[in-house]
Amino acid sequence: MVKTNVTDIKPPQFLGYLHSFRGLAILKIVLGHAVAAACIGDYGVFDVSYPVLMISEIFYHDSTIYFAVISGLLFTKILKPKGYSKFYKSKLINILLPYIFFTLVFTLITIKFKNTLSFEKGLGYYFSKAFMNLLFGKASFVLWYIPVLIFLYMVTPLLDFLQKTNQLTKVLFLIIMGIPLFVSRIPLVSDYSLKLETMIYFMGAYAVGMYLGADLEAKLGSLKKHKNVIMATSVLATVVLFYLYVNDIDMYGKVSLKETFFYIQKIGFSIIFIMMFKKLGEKQPNWMKPVARDSFSIYFMHGYILYASYPLFKFVFGTHTLGAFNVGLMATVLFIYTVILSMLVVRVFKLVFRKKSRMIVGA
Repeated sequence: MVKTNVTDIKPPQFLGYLHSFRGLAILKIVLGHAVAAACIGDYGVFDVSYPVLMISEIFYHDSTIYFAVISGLLFTKILKPKGYSKFYKSKLINILLPYIFFTLVFTLITIKFKNTLSFEKGLGYYFSKAFMNLLFGKASFVLWYIPVLIFLYMVTPLLDFLQKTNQLTKVLFLIIMGIPLFVSRIPLVSDYSLKLETMIYFMGAYAVGMYLGADLEAKLGSLKKHKNVIMATSVLATVVLFYLYVNDIDMYGKVSLKETFFYIQKIGFSIIFIMMFKKLGEKQPNWMKPVARDSFSIYFMHGYILYASYPLFKFVFGTHTLGAFNVGLMATVLFIYTVILSMLVVRVFKLVFRKKSRMIVGA
């Protein structure tokens, strides 16, 4: 038996540029939702015909694709060599347990007990509601992505098999990467449902990440040669999205043209952002590191914080004559407040629970 020298064991890889990209992704998501909350606060409706909201939607909508790409990339680059047992254990601790915690808390905060006649029935009603919220990600409007993410983790072995086995399976894997161009995610609805189309849509982005993560340096080196084409394609997709929004065009049969071009745009931007941060080398933005570290905790909390808190800042809206300026100011305040408050909550949990805080709030 060959003994392994301790010095031969490679330490876990830390890719600073991906960490920075993760931080940017969560900031884009929170900012987009902050603009939406500000628009609802000022205009009373979510109406993308307002220019400020249209611009925000075009640049922020589907930013969860960034998270899907990062997750797939980290699996093949870092987590896969550690084995599936550690992979699923890490997802249980870092994602599923915090998801359960926040679902229980948000359900308790928002549930109405007025129709229950006794404590026992009220308790039963709460747990049944929490269970449904857990299955479908309905405890907060942003939590819909977590059941989708869990689905991606479940199909990871299948995707890994397709990616590496033979020429036929590799072709099928490439088809999965491109299928979101023709299978659109379903808009969020109020009922308890989890649409297969939405899971397939994000599975494509997850597969793109897995593809990049396999021999990452070589892939990025090859893509760097075509960075101008990637940039031009992303910009063109953005221009097309403006055209679709201005002219209120979307469905072509069962395919959402908007979702098709959002997929092209966000995949292109993902590659651009990764290359941009990689170019910085060891000089990654220091202020981005704690944001990236707490990114999932911020994601879990930001939706509830935004909409629970924006009435506190209504003093910003002294008059509706300011229009877009009002919305921009309110969105900026909400954005900064939400990120800081989320990180403060994480800090408190870390002080109290130390390393176990990861199992509660995800950081």
